Amino acid sequence: MSEKKKQSLLMGALAGSFGVFLSKALGLFYVVPLNQFAGETNMAFYSIAYSYYDLLLKICGAGIPFAIAALVAKYYSRNDYKTVLLVRKLGTSFIMASSFIIAVIFLLIARPLATSTMGVEASVEDVNALYNLFRILTIAIIFVPLLSSIRGYYQGLKRLDVYASSQVIEQFVRVFGIIALGYIFVQILSFDGIWAIYMAMLSASVAAIITIIYMLVMTRKQSRQVIVLAECQSTSCKNQKEVFIELISLGIPYVIISFLGTSSSIVNSNFFMSYAPTANIAYEDALLVLGILQVNCNKIAAIPQVLTLGFSAGLVPYLTESLEKQDYRLLQRQLSDIFNTVFYLLIPVVMAFILFAKAIYFIMYGNANLDLGSEVFMISNLQTITDTIAPILSSILITLRHRKSAIGILGISFAIKFISFFPFISLTGYAGMIYSSVLCSLVVIVFGFVFLKKNYNFKLKNCLKKLLFIFISSFLCMIPSLIISFFVPFNYDSKLICLLLMIVYALISGSLYLVITYFFYLPQSIFHVKGKDILKVFRRFRA
Repeated sequence: MSEKKKQSLLMGALAGSFGVFLSKALGLFYVVPLNQFAGETNMAFYSIAYSYYDLLLKICGAGIPFAIAALVAKYYSRNDYKTVLLVRKLGTSFIMASSFIIAVIFLLIARPLATSTMGVEASVEDVNALYNLFRILTIAIIFVPLLSSIRGYYQGLKRLDVYASSQVIEQFVRVFGIIALGYIFVQILSFDGIWAIYMAMLSASVAAIITIIYMLVMTRKQSRQVIVLAECQSTSCKNQKEVFIELISLGIPYVIISFLGTSSSIVNSNFFMSYAPTANIAYEDALLVLGILQVNCNKIAAIPQVLTLGFSAGLVPYLTESLEKQDYRLLQRQLSDIFNTVFYLLIPVVMAFILFAKAIYFIMYGNANLDLGSEVFMISNLQTITDTIAPILSSILITLRHRKSAIGILGISFAIKFISFFPFISLTGYAGMIYSSVLCSLVVIVFGFVFLKKNYNFKLKNCLKKLLFIFISSFLCMIPSLIISFFVPFNYDSKLICLLLMIVYALISGSLYLVITYFFYLPQSIFHVKGKDILKVFRRFRA
C-alpha cells in the first residue's frame, strides 16, 4: 500500500474534523453570554430541554436524511432522475409527517413530563419554565428535520458546497439569535433570566427556517435541472412502495442507533432532578450541577470530541471499499490508523483539561460557582475520553454492516447506564451521573474492540502499546507548565491574564509533546510520514 493511500483515510477524516471544529467553535460563542443573561441555575432548564430536543430530532430525522442522500446518489448515478425526485418526495413527506405527529404528541405530554422531570421539590414557576421550553421546542421539531431532509437530497447530488454553507448559516443565525434576543429581552427589556433560555430554544427554529429559505433559493437552478432531466427520461421510475421500503430499511436502523447513543443525556435529564433529594442533594444544587455538566462542560468537551464526527464521517468510504475488496489487511491498518490518531490528538488535550481545569473553566465562565464548576469539569473529562471513542466504534460496526451487533451493544450500554445511575448517585452524589456515563461508554468500547478482534483480527495490542507512550508523552510535556504555574499562579480576577498564561502553557506543552512523541517515533508511525518530512512541514510553516 502506497504512502498516499495510507494517509487518505486520515487526511479525509481530519479534514472532516476540522470542518466540524469550526462549527463547534462558532457554537462556543453563545455559551458565555447565555450564562450571563440567564444565570447558571437557569442553564439546567436549557440542558433538559436541549436533551429532549436532541432526542426528538434523532427520532424524527436521524437516518432518513442519510437514506435520502444514499438513494439519491444511487439513482442519480444510474441516470434514473424520476426515481431521484420520488426519493426526495417520499423522504421529505415522511419526515414532515413523522415530525408533525411527534411534535403534537410531545406537546400533549409536555405538562406532565415537565412535572415529573423537575421532581416533587420543584416550584410551580420552575415546572412552568420547563413546560414553556417544551412548547417552544415543538416548533423546532417540525422545521429542523425538514432542513435535514433537504440537506440529504443535495448531499446525494454531491452539492457539498450547499450542504456545508447551509450548516454554517444555520449555526451563525442560531448563535446570533441566542445572543441578540437574550440581550434584548434580559438586558434591555429587563425580563427574567429564563427568557434568555426561551430565546435560545426559539433561535433553533428561526435558524432552521432561514436556512431552508436560503437552500431553496440557492438551489433553484439545480432543482430545475433534475426536473428537466426527469421529463426527458424515457424509462419509468421505480415502484413507489419499493422505494419507500428501501428508504425506511436504510433509515430506521440509524434512528435506533442514534436514540440508544443518547442514553447518558436521556437518563440524566429525566431522572437526576427527581432522584437528587434521595441522595441528599438539595434541589437548587442539583439544578445548578445539571446545567454545569450538560451545558458548560459539554461545550468545552465538544472541542476534542469533534474527532468523533470527523472520523465517523471520514471512515465510511474507505472502510467500505476495503470490505468490498475483502482486503482485510488494509482494513486492519485503517482501523489502527483511526484509533492511534484519535489517541494521539485526544489524550494530551484531555490531560491539559484535567490539570488546568479551574483556569480553563474560569476563562470560559468566570468566577460564578468557579469551585463547583471546575470540579465538575475535571471529573467530566473521564467521560470526554470514553464518549469520543465509543461513537467511533459504533460507526465502524455500522459501516462494516454489523448493524444488529451495534444496536445490541448500544442496547446493553443503555441498560447499564440506567441500572448504574441510581446507586452511583447515592454513593458519589452528582458525580454518579458522570461515572455511570463512563461505564455506559466503556461497555461499547470493550464489546466493540472484542468484536473487531474476533471478526477482523484487529491488533488491539499494538494500539495499546502506542496509547501507553502517548500517556507518558502527554504527562511529561505538562510538567514544565505545571512547574511554571506554581511560581506564576493564575489570577482568577482577570480572564485576560489567565488566557495569556494558558496560551503560553499550551505553546510550551504542545511543542514538548511534538518533540517527545517524535523521539518515541509516534507521529512517524501513526501518520505514516518520515522524520525529515515532518521537519520540512515545520520549516514551511516557519517561513
